[in-house]
Amino acid sequence: AAPPMPCGMSGRPAHTPEVAASSPCCPPSGHGAAEPPEGFVPSGEMQSFDGIECYVVGSGTSALIVGHDIFGMKSGRTQAICDELATTLGVLVVLPLFFEGGCCGGQEVTDAMCRVIDKDPGRTWGRWFSDWATGLFNAPAFLRAMKALPWAVAGPKLHDKVIPAVKQRGAEKIGVLGFCWGGWLAFHASASTDICCAVGCHPSQAKLADWLREDFPAMCAAVRCPQMLLSAQDDQAETKEGGIAEQTLKGKDQLGAESVFKTFPDMKHGWVNRGNLEDPAVARDYKEAMSMVIPFLRKHLL
Repeated sequence: AAPPMPCGMSGRPAHTPEVAASSPCCPPSGHGAAEPPEGFVPSGEMQSFDGIECYVVGSGTSALIVGHDIFGMKSGRTQAICDELATTLGVLVVLPLFFEGGCCGGQEVTDAMCRVIDKDPGRTWGRWFSDWATGLFNAPAFLRAMKALPWAVAGPKLHDKVIPAVKQRGAEKIGVLGFCWGGWLAFHASASTDICCAVGCHPSQAKLADWLREDFPAMCAAVRCPQMLLSAQDDQAETKEGGIAEQTLKGKDQLGAESVFKTFPDMKHGWVNRGNLEDPAVARDYKEAMSMVIPFLRKHLL
């Protein structure tokens, strides 16, 4: 039997051009849902960490917790990147599933939201109307699911369930890597002394914080470990070079000096784990992003 598709990809091509995840955390111009790479076989296994389902791969005295995007743990290259980092760094990598139903609102809801702004030139007016009607019908459920997972809910899942289980498996140092929504998770987690570093790929913390009515400047001030934030051109200014996140961390002496902010001007939100690598520009900047992430984690996590 074929493996299940990630949320938001029911019946869709592996990389549908310009199908964006228009949401409280993603810009409408970004990459939409994507299936895992063709032929990909995960090296890890599913385990339950105190009731939280997690994809687990690798081992070591250092651990990397990965925050998925709104499409869940099977979104695009997410698990493939987990496997690569576990092997390259020699660490335990844990990818917890945070959303009920596998992704924000469940597969049917997330898939409907993707269809709303599908820019397929072959879409008929009838299909356009149907897609919009379905999207509008499902929008409340999508937004409810997003709002049902504020830091007051996601934080205890991470700190009270996932992190203790990671420590029980021998981890002495813990970092966090997040994609999109997972970048918001990583930024919040960075206020804890349990976390030694964090990476956000096309991070969404400023946009999501605004939607959840969080105090983003206070979030920045609470960060206690080095950050690497890799943004696309359509990501929010707050987490790019010169934004409030960098300005705040620069005021923290060594923390600011060890943090890295870089914008990839040719990229759209979601390129690291969901962009089509058949596009030479995406392949180039995916390679560059990973060539930055790995040394950063090696420096601060190992």
